[in-house]
Amino acid sequence: MTIEELKRLQNMNIMELDREQLANAEDIIIDSGKCVDSRIKSYMEQMGNPFAQNVGEYVLQIGFQPETNELIDDRMVLLTKRKIQIIL
Repeated sequence: MTIEELKRLQNMNIMELDREQLANAEDIIIDSGKCVDSRIKSYMEQMGNPFAQNVGEYVLQIGFQPETNELIDDRMVLLTKRKIQIIL
């Protein structure tokens, strides 16, 4: 995926997203035993659009702040906690 494609996906209007093209949050599997690069690659492959996903009956659009101190690990933990809350 190119930088231009990522920017286009990041800037898409949530009303223009096609639910059937989005990954389902409950289907995303993150192997915490792998290195960060492998986890990112796996996440990107599973997501297709890394900025939007189906969460139950909702479409969740995700954004990242370019000037943050959070690591991808922090976001992965947050995603996992949200996933658990949805299942419960």
